[in-house]
Amino acid sequence: MTIDEFIGEAKQVAIFGHVRPDGDCVGSTLALYNYILDNFPTAEVQVYLEKFPESYKILNGAGASLPLFDATPAASANIDVAFLLDTPSFERVGAGGVACLQGAKKTCNIDHHISNPKNLCNWNVVDANASSACEVLYTVLDPQKISVRTASCLYLGIVHDTGAFKFSSTGKRTMEIVGDLIDKGVEFAKIVNETYYTRTYKETLVTGYVMQHCKMGIDGKVVYSYISPETMKDFDVTPVELSNVIDVIREVGGTEVAVFLYPVNGKYKISLRSNYVVDVNAIAKEFGGGGHTRAAGGDTDLPPEEAIEKILGLVEKQL
Repeated sequence: MTIDEFIGEAKQVAIFGHVRPDGDCVGSTLALYNYILDNFPTAEVQVYLEKFPESYKILNGAGASLPLFDATPAASANIDVAFLLDTPSFERVGAGGVACLQGAKKTCNIDHHISNPKNLCNWNVVDANASSACEVLYTVLDPQKISVRTASCLYLGIVHDTGAFKFSSTGKRTMEIVGDLIDKGVEFAKIVNETYYTRTYKETLVTGYVMQHCKMGIDGKVVYSYISPETMKDFDVTPVELSNVIDVIREVGGTEVAVFLYPVNGKYKISLRSNYVVDVNAIAKEFGGGGHTRAAGGDTDLPPEEAIEKILGLVEKQL
C-alpha cells in the first residue's frame, strides 16, 4: 500500500509525532504534511507538534503546526485519517494525539524504532533497519510527487537521525534516497549547517557547562553528565534546548557509551548513545523507555547520581 492509496478521498487528516520532537519527528511529520498539501488539494491537513527547536522552522509548514489537539470525542471522530510518525508507543505520543488516534476513522503508524510493537494503528509501516522515520516514509510516497519542500523535510530528518550520515544506521538505501532528495533541489548545505551544526548562544554556553562537568566510567568506556533544574534556570534553557547535548557528549574519544540526564516534568530524562557494542535500547527498557540499539532514552524518578550508577552497572554487564 502507498500513502496515496491509504488517504484516498479523506477530507480531514491529522498528523502527530512524539513528545519532545527531534529532527526526524519534525521532518517526517512536516514531510507528510507538505506531500498532502501538494497532492490532495481537497483534504484539510493539520500537524500537531509540541515545542521544537527554532532552527527547524526553516521547513515549510513548521510555523503552522499546532501544539495540542482538541481531544474531544467529536473532534476525533471528525478525523478521516490520523498519522503517527516516529513514535513506537502511545505513551510517547505528543500534542494530545492519543485521543485522536483512538477515535479517527483510519490510522497509520510510520516508524523505525526496534521497540515498536507494529500494532498501534490500522496500517503499521515499521522498519527497524531504516535510518529514520523519514526514510520509512519515503518508501511509501510516490517519488514523482515529492516536491522540493517535502524533500527538504525528509532530508532534515535523515540528517538528524543519522548524525549527518555518520551513525551505523546509515545504509545504501539511505544514501540513494538522499541522492534523490538532492536531485529535487534541496538546499542540503543550508539544512545541515543551520539545523545540525549550529546552536544558539545559550545552547552553546549550557553545552559547554555540561561538557565541563562530564565524568568517565568503566575505565573510560562511558562518558556521562547531568544538569540540575537550578542550573537550567541559571542558563535560562528549556528541555528542547538540551535535546542535542548528548550528541556532543558522545564525541569524547575512546568511549563506547554516552549518557546525559536532564530534568523534564519533574523527572530526569535519560539520553543514551553507543558506538559499536552496547545495546542502549535494552538499557532504556530498564527505565520504561526504548528506542534503537545505538540511540535510546527513558525517564527516571531517581536522583541523577543513582540513575547513572544503575546505568553504569547495566553497561558493564553488556561489556
